[in-house]
Amino acid sequence: MSWLGPLLLILIASPLLMFVAHAIAFRLLDRAAAKPTAHSSAFVALLCAFVPVAAAAWFLDVSLCGFAYLAAVYAGMAILYVDVVNIAETSLHMHLLLELAWSGGVNLDDLLDRYSAERMIAARLERLTSIGQVRVADGRCYIANRSTLHFARALDVWRTILGLPTQPPDVADGHGAAAAPRPM
Repeated sequence: MSWLGPLLLILIASPLLMFVAHAIAFRLLDRAAAKPTAHSSAFVALLCAFVPVAAAAWFLDVSLCGFAYLAAVYAGMAILYVDVVNIAETSLHMHLLLELAWSGGVNLDDLLDRYSAERMIAARLERLTSIGQVRVADGRCYIANRSTLHFARALDVWRTILGLPTQPPDVADGHGAAAAPRPM
């Protein structure tokens, strides 16, 4: 068990390693013209950062049980890291606050124009096409990859089991109440 202390230090250092690996991964993918997103580069970074973590565990001669613990804790931290990236990338609340902080204030009309429904949809479509989920042809949008839809259906099943709604409250049955869960 002489490896327990160093193993905990490795886990404590892992978030910083994830961050540094993410910075490097994004820049390298960008230079390679891979058109990285914050999410895609985070996934690459998290996988790459696990290599030295696992190598350090191997070097410390960590037991199989210790390695399983290391992998589970690392995976949990990786999920949290992706959650932070997701909030920073997709949160309108975060974008507005950061834009106001960076600029020292923005004209209200400019802000309303910048965050109009048309621009928001265009930004989401650009993101979805860049990651291969949607394709646009002849002025129409089509689903290009159903993987996220399969995941969404699995989340719907999970939400149904928990008794949570599977649609937002504004998708209503005409009376303002949430619609019944969709059949699978």
